[in-house]
Amino acid sequence: MNYNEEISDIQSDLLNEMPETYSKIKGTWLWEMFKAFSLKIHELLQLLTSTADKLNVDKLQGDELDAYVLQWTDIKRKKAQKAKGHIEVTGNGILYAGTLVCADDIQYEITSDYEVKGKAYIPIIAVEAGEIGNTTANTVTKLITSNSNIKSITNPNPIEGGTNEETDAALRERYHLRLSMPATSGNKAHYILWATECIGVGGAKAVRDKTVNNKVNVYICGDNGEAADIATVELVQNYIDPLKNGDGSGTAPIGAICEVFSAGLKQITVSGNVELDNTYSSEATLENIKNDILKYFSQINFQKTELSYAKLLNIAVNSLGVNDITSFKLNNGYINVTCEETEIFTLNKFNMGVK
Repeated sequence: MNYNEEISDIQSDLLNEMPETYSKIKGTWLWEMFKAFSLKIHELLQLLTSTADKLNVDKLQGDELDAYVLQWTDIKRKKAQKAKGHIEVTGNGILYAGTLVCADDIQYEITSDYEVKGKAYIPIIAVEAGEIGNTTANTVTKLITSNSNIKSITNPNPIEGGTNEETDAALRERYHLRLSMPATSGNKAHYILWATECIGVGGAKAVRDKTVNNKVNVYICGDNGEAADIATVELVQNYIDPLKNGDGSGTAPIGAICEVFSAGLKQITVSGNVELDNTYSSEATLENIKNDILKYFSQINFQKTELSYAKLLNIAVNSLGVNDITSFKLNNGYINVTCEETEIFTLNKFNMGVK
C-alpha cells in the first residue's frame, strides 16, 4: 500500500471504481462525496504511516527511541555528566557549600564547607552538565560568591569529565552494534559493548594480549573520536576489571584479566589549496572542511586501519563552500596512510589555505 498517496489520487481511484453511468464531473454529488471520503482516508493513511515509522528504530527520536531500544535490549541512553576538578585556594577563612567560581562564563560549585588556612585544594563541579564544563588549567580564577577572606583561586589542572547526553545517532549505533555483534560469555564483542556502555566512550577495540595469558587489552576513544582522558579510562577499567586481576569483580568473567588503555594516535597533517564557490567565506569554508574531516575520522575509529587519500579528498571537495581543491596532501604526500589496529586517526595539523 502507498501510505503517501495524495488526496487527489485517492479520489481518482474511488471515481474509477464507479460505473460510467454516473457523472464524475467536478462539482457533482458523487465527486463531492468522494472528495470528503478521500480527505478522511488520507488522514488515516498518514496515521498509518506514523504508526509504521514507530516500528523502525532509524526513524525514532528522543523518548520514543529510548523506549524502543530499551524494550529490545538493555541499552540505555548515556546521560550528560558534569565536569569535575580541583581549585587551589589561598587565604584564611571558610568557603561554604554552594560557593560559585568561574572560568569566563562557565560556573562551578563547591559542594561542601571547607576551611582555608593559607592554602587548600578544594573539589569543584560544573553547574551545567555537558562538555561546556571542561576547561584547561589556570582558567578558573574568579570567585562569584563574594568572600573577602579569599585572596586568589586557580585550577592547576584541567577540569574534565563533562560529557553531553548521548545523541540519537550514537544510541542507534550502539543498538545496531549490539544486534550485529552477539555478545556472549566474554567474547571480543562483549568487551567492546562493555566499554561503549560507559559514559565518555565513543568507540572501542578489544585485542588479546600477546605476552600474558588470559589477558584482554581494551583500547578506547572519546565521544568525539579523540583520545580518551584518564578519568574515562579509569571508568571503563573499574567497570570491566577493577583490579586488573581477573577476579570477576567487574563485568569480565572470572579468570579473564583486562586492562584498558586510551587508543594510540596516528597523527595526520592535511594540506592543500582551496578554490571557493563563493557561497561561504574563506574562514567558514576551511572550518567546514576541517569539521567534515574530523567527523569522518570519528566514523572510522577502530573500523579502518587505512586512511584513503581519495576518500578524504572527496570529503574535502564536497564540503560546503568548496569549488575545487588542488595540491591536496596527507602527511606531505599523495598517499594512503595506515595505522595500527589499536590506533585512531587524529588531525595533527590543518594546513589548507584559500588560493
